[in-house]
This record gives sequence, structure tokens and C-alpha cells, in this order.
Amino acid sequence: MFRKTARFLCLLLALFCALPLCRPALAAGVSYMPGVTAEMSNPAYWAARQSDPRKVILTGEEIQAANAGIIEKSGTMVMDLKSAAGTFDGTARNEAIRTSATADAEYYSGWTYGADGKKIEWSGFRAMIDNCIDPRATSDMPVRYGVAVERTVLQVFPSDCPLMDDPADPDFDYQSLSAVCVNDPVLIYLTSADGKYYMARSRDCSGWLPVEDVALCADKDEWLSAWDLPSEKLLVVYGNKAYTDASNTHPETARRMLTQGTALELAEGLEPDQLVNNRSPYHNYVVWLPVRRDDGSYEKQMALIPETAKVSVGYLPLTTENIAMVSLACLGDVYGWGGMLDGEDCSGMVRTVYSCFGLHIGRNGNWQWPADMEKIDMTDMSVEEKRLILDRLPLGAALCFPGHEMIYLGKVDGNYYVVSTVSSIMSPDTGKLLRTRGVMINTLDVKRASGMTWLGALNKAFMPCYAKLEGKTYEFPSLQWYHDSVTWSMANKILPALDVDGTFGIGRTVSRGELAQALWNLAGKPAAETPCAFADVPGDHAARDAISWAAEAGVMIGYNDETFGPGDVLSRQQAVTALWRFARSQGLQTEAGAELGGFPDAGGVSGFAREAMKWACGKGLIAGSGGYLLPNGSLTREQLATILWRYSKLPL
Repeated sequence: MFRKTARFLCLLLALFCALPLCRPALAAGVSYMPGVTAEMSNPAYWAARQSDPRKVILTGEEIQAANAGIIEKSGTMVMDLKSAAGTFDGTARNEAIRTSATADAEYYSGWTYGADGKKIEWSGFRAMIDNCIDPRATSDMPVRYGVAVERTVLQVFPSDCPLMDDPADPDFDYQSLSAVCVNDPVLIYLTSADGKYYMARSRDCSGWLPVEDVALCADKDEWLSAWDLPSEKLLVVYGNKAYTDASNTHPETARRMLTQGTALELAEGLEPDQLVNNRSPYHNYVVWLPVRRDDGSYEKQMALIPETAKVSVGYLPLTTENIAMVSLACLGDVYGWGGMLDGEDCSGMVRTVYSCFGLHIGRNGNWQWPADMEKIDMTDMSVEEKRLILDRLPLGAALCFPGHEMIYLGKVDGNYYVVSTVSSIMSPDTGKLLRTRGVMINTLDVKRASGMTWLGALNKAFMPCYAKLEGKTYEFPSLQWYHDSVTWSMANKILPALDVDGTFGIGRTVSRGELAQALWNLAGKPAAETPCAFADVPGDHAARDAISWAAEAGVMIGYNDETFGPGDVLSRQQAVTALWRFARSQGLQTEAGAELGGFPDAGGVSGFAREAMKWACGKGLIAGSGGYLLPNGSLTREQLATILWRYSKLPL
């Protein structure tokens, strides 16, 4: 008995010791960016941080209205395929394509490599251009209606020659333009000279598609029947990838890859005991899958998708909970420039995420931006204001800077988190350029190759589903009172940022040296004729040239002990007086002004500043703070930027 008990206790102890060893091993199997934890990969983590994660943002009808608005808005490049003309001038289109293909070839020539690892010669580009011309084109041609039968990619040229910027990196091919999902509709215009490619127009992009990836419908009605269906008759893939079932009896529909955003017609009205692909459909969705016949024509056949696949009957309800679920569904998936490698690039990912809700935004970030929705231009915006906006930005908003787009998740412990598919970053470990090439979560503290943080680089924020529709209002952050003046100041380098990341110094008081520098910048940085004579302004002082000019021009004067006090805090009346003197030096009329009697503290204005204060009030340069002039109070950087911005708009 003792031996049995001892053996049992030893076994129990061994199991107890083994359990904690397994958990860290599993956790260590996946790596994360700094500040990112395993729980953040779970959509529920982000949904739980929302006030009402299941509140529907837009109904199906409102989404349709938003789509119509996107189509009508110039610059989105989104097209209503159903309303396209049924005929076109093929001869004219041939010439237009020759012109655009030549321009594309000139752009890519000299720095792109082919499959052999050598730079592509102009003769190679000439062959691609020539292949764009359809020898069968006439002046009056019918549009052909196609449906994608494979997950495919629209290309720049009708050619299998890649356009690589690095011969050792075939995973980045500039031929790729945009992903096309199975069952996506396309309009077919021309056929390449070699007959291997169609010039096609998808909902949001044009390019060349391999002929074998498209089935041609007999007419427009058959084409519409494949995809133009009510939401409840569609099965929508919202996960990373789903596959139809394996089958030896029906290989034409077997193991078909369906990427995120794919929408297929649900099969209805099956007979009792009816077999699909030689088996019962229990625990499967039955869908109609487009198939290309040997002659290139369209037909549809039944296929099975397992119940466990991440799919939805109808488009998903548009809620923040579901946006989080779809946005994180492809974590770890490969980055695919232009949709290559069965993946998405950054803007393609944002487009595809919202397509799972039936909302069709533009393909590229600069095509998404023109849509009539809630948005904020963050160009030259201070980091401080960006943080205030991010504090109130909804989950699912798109954030952009030149070259990248991401989906905002939220703020945790003072850090701002996004999910996106990323090509490269500055390594957080080594500081070297790191080829990430995948979908990942990270904070906006990540740095670009230039060394600037993503936060500092942000220049646009918009919420794709906050469409401006009649009767719809949203909680979307607004700009700060100082926005126009600070962005003007930073853009024109009048009162520049304190740091390369765009930190302006909101709330920081202005020094005498900073004011001299700002006025000097505003004047165009004129050179002083006499050297700086102030003992406390050494030769290497950042504002030495500005202080020399300010003293010589009589804009600012030093103290009696022949010092300037460049680091001394400036009072409001001192700043206004310096600006008044500056205006006179620039030839502006400074005599007329407003009386100060309306301000309770007008008596506190010193004699040297009274005329200047009257002039500034009369011109609307200052309006007081809470009804007070506060002449001896300090001036903050954003307040000075506002005064100078208003001054810049005065008529000469």
C-alpha cells in the first residue's frame, strides 16, 4: 500500500511540476512587439474597453447609402459596376492604355529587376507595352462581364515578369496592384496581344488579370446573379482564409482558397438526403462557387465550407466588437504588396476589413480619404494635439502617414495601439531596418527607417464607417483651439517644433530668445549688419543671429547691464510690444488701436506697452484670456503662435 501511495504521489508531483513548464513554453512560441501582450491578440480584449461594443454603427441600409456616397465622390476611384456602359471604343482604349503603359514603364525603368535578377532592359518594357495592345479591338466593342474564379491580383502589365526593387527579394513585386477575391465581379475590356490577360475593372481598381482566373458570363443578368444579392443570401468570409472541402469527385471546386472579404451565394432548397460533392452537407455551409469552363465561360457549382470556418451568413453587423474581430483575424499573416502572396498590403487590409460589413471604401489610402466621412488632417499637427485626438478616437479608425496605413485599436497605459500589415520598421532591438512583412500589433512608438516615430509621422485620421448621412451623428474628436495657428507655425518654421517627432511644447512659456527667433523667422531671416554685443549670448547660441537682428532693428532691446536675457520668461505685454515694433519695421500702420477700458486689468498695462496693447487689441491679435489682458502674465508657445498667425493675415 505504501509503495502504491508513494508511486501515486510521485506521479502527481511530476504532473504538477510539468504543468507550469508547458504554459511558458506555449507563450514563448509566439513573439510580440514591445508593449504588446498575448491577450491583446484576442479581439475580446479590445471590445471590453469599448463603452458599447455591440452598438450598430450603420445599418445595412445606411451602409448602402454610404457606398452610394463613396461612388459619387470624386477621387475615391470606387465604381458602380452595374451602371457601367455596355459598349466602349476599343481603338481609343488601346491608345489610352499604350500611353499609360509607356508612362508606367518609364517610371519603373532603371531600378526594377526581372525574374533573372537583372535590371529590366527597355526592350523588356517595350514588349510589355506592346502586349497591352489588343489587335482585335474595334471602335465599338461590348463590355464582357466576368467573375473571378480564383483569388487573384490585378497587375500593372500583362506579363509574368516581376518588377522587383531588390533582386534578392521576390516577395515584393511592383506588378501587383490589388487583390481580387473569388466571386468578385469585374468588367472585361481588352485582351492582351498574347491572349493570356484581360484588361479588367474591379469595384475599386483597374489592371490586367490572368485569363484563367476569370470566367465570362453569358450576359449581364447571369453576371449579376452571381454576386448582386441580398446580404442574407451571402456567406461572407471574415477570417484569414477558408477553404472549400476536398473532393476527388469534384476537383473543380475542391480546396478553393477563400480570403477575407470573399462573399459567395448560399445554396438554398436542397432536397432531403441530397449529396453535395459526394457527401452529406451536415455541419457545412453549402455555397455556389464560380467555375470556369474549358471555353472560358461561367458556371456555378455547389461546394461545402465547414461550420468551423470564420464565416458569416450575411455581412457582419457593423459594431466595434466586430471591427476588432475582423481586424485581428489575420494576425501573423504575410504582407502582400498589391495583394500578392495571397495577403494584403496596409491600405488593402483596411479596405478588406470594412468589406466584411458590406462597406466598400477605396483601394488606396489617398483614394479612401476623399469620402464624405469623419476625418482629421494631421499634417504639421503637434504631437500634443495628436495625442488629444487619439485619446478620443474610436476603435476602427484608419491612421495614415506617407507610405503606411493602420487600424486604431485604443490606448493602454499611455500607449496607443494599432494593427496593420507592415513591410518594415526600425528594429526596436538593434536600430537597424527590419523587414517585418506581416500583420502585427504595435504601439505608435515604433520608429520608421528615418528614425521618426509613427506617432510623429501621422498625417491623417479618418473613420471609414462614420459616413456623413442625414440624421447621423458620431462621437469623433475635434481640433484644438490652437490647431490652425500651431500647424501654420510648424509648417512655416516660424515657431518650430522642439523635437523631430513634432512635439511643439504646448503650455510651455516663451523666452525672450524664442520670441526673437520667431520674429526673425517671420521676417525671412534677414542678416544683421553689426555683430551681437550681448554678453550673455555666446557665439554658439541658437538664437544669436535672431537676437542680433532684433536689437539692430529696434524690435527688442537688452537690459541696462548690456545683457539680453535670452532665457528669461517673456510677459504678454513685452511680447505684444516687440510685435508692435516689428510691425512698424515692416511698414505696417500701427497708430490706430482700440481702447482698453473694457478689460478689468487694463490699468496693469505698463506705459511702454500701452500703445502696442491698444494696437494689438484693435487688430484682433489678442482678445484677452477669460476677459482679462493679463499684461504681466507669461505667454505660452501656442498663444504666441496664435498671435503671430493672426498677424500674418493682416493686410500689408
